[in-house]
Amino acid sequence: MFQVRVMTVEEFDFAVELANSMHWNMSIEDFWFSLFLEPKGCFILFNNITPIGIATCTSFGKIGWFGNFVVKEEHQRRGGGSLLLKHAVNYLQARGVETIGLYAYPHLEEFYNSFGFKTDLGLTVMYNSCVQDSKRAVLKFESCVDFSLLTSFDRQFFGADRSHLLKEIIKEHGKFCHVFREKESVVGYILAKGGNKGIVEVGPLICCPNRSDVAFELLKAILNQLSGRQVLLYMPKNDKGKNDGVLEEFLLSAGFRRDFSLLKMFLGKSNIQSGVYLAESLERG
Repeated sequence: MFQVRVMTVEEFDFAVELANSMHWNMSIEDFWFSLFLEPKGCFILFNNITPIGIATCTSFGKIGWFGNFVVKEEHQRRGGGSLLLKHAVNYLQARGVETIGLYAYPHLEEFYNSFGFKTDLGLTVMYNSCVQDSKRAVLKFESCVDFSLLTSFDRQFFGADRSHLLKEIIKEHGKFCHVFREKESVVGYILAKGGNKGIVEVGPLICCPNRSDVAFELLKAILNQLSGRQVLLYMPKNDKGKNDGVLEEFLLSAGFRRDFSLLKMFLGKSNIQSGVYLAESLERG
């Protein structure tokens, strides 16, 4: 008999082991962070008393995000995954969420369609095993800016207030924060955060749609700080199914490779905005 309940700290070891069976490079710290952001939003699926699946979700007001969803292979296609997904959706909707987003492997598109999720755009995961110094950015950036200005700017493009997430990233990884302003208005910003096994995730990169030049310079600035590090980043595709040409060309020339592709899907109204050049993460959008 399948059942779902809130994950406890004691189950983090199981969660990490199961997540990394998918080659996700998760750590216990990742689940502590998920628990901090959404204390009742980390779930574990049981078959009787045996743990067989996990999922996490995060709410940002009217928008929520679903991720880290995996069920042991020998228990798939038996209804447990469906129960786990429904449980997370019900939880987020009870929190007042109207739109739920996720990133799906293409082979799971039909599964999510059956629950009402609609495919919006694609996303390319890009990886570099050892970032090299690149051409220096020509713009001058601020590393510290009025936090309310930054979160207000971010809200325009993400579609909801995720200040509690951004605050924690900046608190822990403030040296990887660059902001560009003109006439006291934020034009763009970029963040990065350290991950398991020395891998750094770059994102979000948010910039005014007509200022891709600033987005490009922000990306160069952050990568110059990450010389010698492993880096992952998540590049959304546009409405024509293409990545930002200038950024992708630069990344490929800088040693990045296209790792794999995902589909961005929504249950409810899409919040796609053209100013999102790099997503924050796969599990939180």
